[in-house]
Amino acid sequence: MKQLYMFDLDGVLIDSKENMRMSWTSCKAEHNLEQEFEEYFKHVGKPFKVILKEIGIMTNHDAIKKTYDNASLSHIDDVTIYQGVKETLTSLKEDGFKIAVVTSKDANRTQEMIKDLPEFDYVVSPKSGLRGKPNPDQLLFCMAMCNVDPCDTYYIGDMQTDYDAAQRAGIKFIHVNYGYGKVKCEVSISHIEQLILP
Repeated sequence: MKQLYMFDLDGVLIDSKENMRMSWTSCKAEHNLEQEFEEYFKHVGKPFKVILKEIGIMTNHDAIKKTYDNASLSHIDDVTIYQGVKETLTSLKEDGFKIAVVTSKDANRTQEMIKDLPEFDYVVSPKSGLRGKPNPDQLLFCMAMCNVDPCDTYYIGDMQTDYDAAQRAGIKFIHVNYGYGKVKCEVSISHIEQLILP
């Protein structure tokens, strides 16, 4: 029986796409960026500065990130929690499972966006010493802090980077196909309530 359910945040627990769009629009305006939101959005799930490099923005990363983060917080009302998330997380906790969040979003915005959800056993945002997804570092760190082995863990995500990180961490992956990305994998669900065992 799996003891730990680790969740990606954006596209899995919350729908933050409009928040991201508004934040990127602010970046484009303030920093004279040419890249459209759709180009940025294709890489969601990777560390922010990695995304910037992959879409051809090679300088001014810290300033752009500051603009993005501030805009994201100012548009926090554009973030919605997916239907069934609160009930599913509550049910998993009541059934004795540990729940955690592993995300590429910074800690301040993550805490703001999960404040209305049931309390997680652990939350991992980017931090010094941990490489971002698709590297397995954040997942491995979360399992260590929860004192749970990879064989007793699931990671629930929506992007290829989530799947790749789970594979490299040696844990089972569940794809939510209501999220932002298409992933070919063994297990896929259409509603988060499907995580609850009968």
